[in-house]
Amino acid sequence: QLFSKPPKHGGVVAWHQDYSYWTRTKPMKHLTIHIALDDQTPETGGLHFVPGSHRWSRNGNPLPITDATFGDMESLKKVLTEEEFAQFKPVPSGLKRGHASFHHPLMVHGSYANKSESPRRACVVNYIADGVWSDTNEPLLNGVPLIEKGNKMEGQFFPLIFDPKWASPA
Repeated sequence: QLFSKPPKHGGVVAWHQDYSYWTRTKPMKHLTIHIALDDQTPETGGLHFVPGSHRWSRNGNPLPITDATFGDMESLKKVLTEEEFAQFKPVPSGLKRGHASFHHPLMVHGSYANKSESPRRACVVNYIADGVWSDTNEPLLNGVPLIEKGNKMEGQFFPLIFDPKWASPA
């Protein structure tokens, strides 16, 4: 995925957890890699995290999706428990161009508008471990062929990144 916020762009990416979009895969063995293509600051609309939010106890389930358009930075707060709300203290990632962050699929994160004169771009890779399978008979993503329920996530859109056999001498 490529995220691009032109200078003075008002768009936000509302608070969310990435696993909210992958709940139709099991088990939860996902990782997001966010690669900064420009320096990220609060002024450029850089990525923010809510530290510790990946440990909020909801029996391993993500928070509900509260804004499918990603435009309302306040919507997620409406579904937080008192304890979660008290812990909701976002911090900027401060990523520099060429640096990357790796985050847990239940880490709450988002980004504000770019108020600067510079672009804010990033490349995001969603890693899914080998052995994760589809838990639905509906397409997981628009434009991606169906992986039937119970079948392993694999193929053109879910390539195997590493196989331990590749590291063994032939």
